[in-house]
Amino acid sequence: MNYKTMLMASAAVLFTSQAMAADITNPFFTPAKGQFTSDTSVEYAREKLDNDVVTEEYSAAETLEYGITDEISVNATIANLFDTQGEFNNDHNFAYQLGAKYTTQYNNLWVQAAVSYLTYEPQSWLGRSATNDWYKELGGEVKVGYELCNGLTPYMSYTISGNIDDGNRELDQSVKAAVYKNFGKYALDLGLRYNFNTDGKNTNDLWAEAKADYYLTDNLALGVFGAYQLDGTDTKDVDYNYTAGAHVKVLF
Repeated sequence: MNYKTMLMASAAVLFTSQAMAADITNPFFTPAKGQFTSDTSVEYAREKLDNDVVTEEYSAAETLEYGITDEISVNATIANLFDTQGEFNNDHNFAYQLGAKYTTQYNNLWVQAAVSYLTYEPQSWLGRSATNDWYKELGGEVKVGYELCNGLTPYMSYTISGNIDDGNRELDQSVKAAVYKNFGKYALDLGLRYNFNTDGKNTNDLWAEAKADYYLTDNLALGVFGAYQLDGTDTKDVDYNYTAGAHVKVLF
């Protein structure tokens, strides 16, 4: 192999590494130091009971994430739940979340730890009949994955959250097992999520989740996502329950 061929091969390897590093739909991706991402999403949720009662929800959210270092990032989310069935006081039902992540890689092993703080004003959502105290919730997540070949990454995560103002708080928890695959121009993420809590009633449910993204450029991806409830303690009277949505994610 002559010098020119070696140089071209090295450039190809470097380009490939950079492309993999900018895999913004990867479940372990966080922006590098000085970079940030914008993730804008809309979502629809629908539940139909056996007695033909239907509940629908429409929501939208914007999440900004900034890289403090190559391993530490901070994020902020604002979301709105629209009043489509006269359940709330108006259409301005905002929730706010602040968070931070630590992500690191040991050879092919990915590890990520995250914390979050969620708050909203119940009186704004429900009117004067609700408390005027802001709801406050702390959450955490630990995620571990192993990068195999050609962009294939199976991973597992555990999340926990609870209302910090409730002295006898219930803790909502979930465990997820999934696999992520990057195909170059598009990516898929498929998994199962088991939710449970400590309300003393052994409440739990199982969801199948899927996400598909298409890269318009290396730094811009459009995607769709959804979840379908497979089983649970409260599903005996449920005909079906699902969510579906779309998002656009940009790296700056």
